[in-house]
Amino acid sequence: MQIEYRIGDCRELLKEIPDASVRLVVTSPPYNIGKPYGNYKDKIPLDKWKELISDVTREVCRILTPDGSFFLNLSPVPLGADKEIIPLPFYGYEIFRENGLHLRNMITWTFNNMQNCTNRLSGRYENILWGVKDIKNYVFHLDDVRIPYITKNDKRLEGGTGRNPTDVWYFDRVNNMTKKKLDLTHPTIYPLPMIVRILKMSSDPGDTILDPFAGSGTSLVAAKILDRNAIGIEIDAQYQKEAERRLSSEGNIPASVFDECRSEQEKKDDFLRAISELS
Repeated sequence: MQIEYRIGDCRELLKEIPDASVRLVVTSPPYNIGKPYGNYKDKIPLDKWKELISDVTREVCRILTPDGSFFLNLSPVPLGADKEIIPLPFYGYEIFRENGLHLRNMITWTFNNMQNCTNRLSGRYENILWGVKDIKNYVFHLDDVRIPYITKNDKRLEGGTGRNPTDVWYFDRVNNMTKKKLDLTHPTIYPLPMIVRILKMSSDPGDTILDPFAGSGTSLVAAKILDRNAIGIEIDAQYQKEAERRLSSEGNIPASVFDECRSEQEKKDDFLRAISELS
């Protein structure tokens, strides 16, 4: 297993990755709303942001295997002085189509907290666009991500292994308490269990996964837990030590902690226990 964390502009570093060498790309790019990332300025004209995502997607399509997938996490965001809501996932879909990707699902990720608005409804979701190169041939391990049946005593379910998790997912956002415990400074961090689900669903042990906006390294941690190779690219060198520290701690959490076909409370308790036991 090989895990790499490369520093630089992903638009340039992606060009160094061979054609058809990556099975899965999963990432969450900057949303262009002024987050304090460091070297990267998260406030550029919208057309420049779309150009960035398009450039990255073009390279992703080149490096994906024929049966590979691209999971792109985007969100509706407020823009300008009037804070009109701009649906970034819609732009993401257009960019997918322009580059030959087919949308397999637009997953809705819901969570427990975010902004608390007074002049509109408070946002409580983001979208994960799942694009594939070949809509008739792509990796999808449904059995690895099945969740418990709702009606446990239904006799029709005998012998079943669980139900489809659907395209609406609930995962807690990484709160400040967890960030403090793990000494994390990155302003936007994926929930590790959510990324583990994506890797189990759309890759195999030994595959190479890639995150072109690697940040604090959640995708790389998930890859290590599940015995995948991984490449992370990040423009801000300040997060490399953070990612390396996570790989040496969270990367050793047993994969069994993320077994899906248990109650939500059991999964949450096991994950929090595993985090609390990290040295």
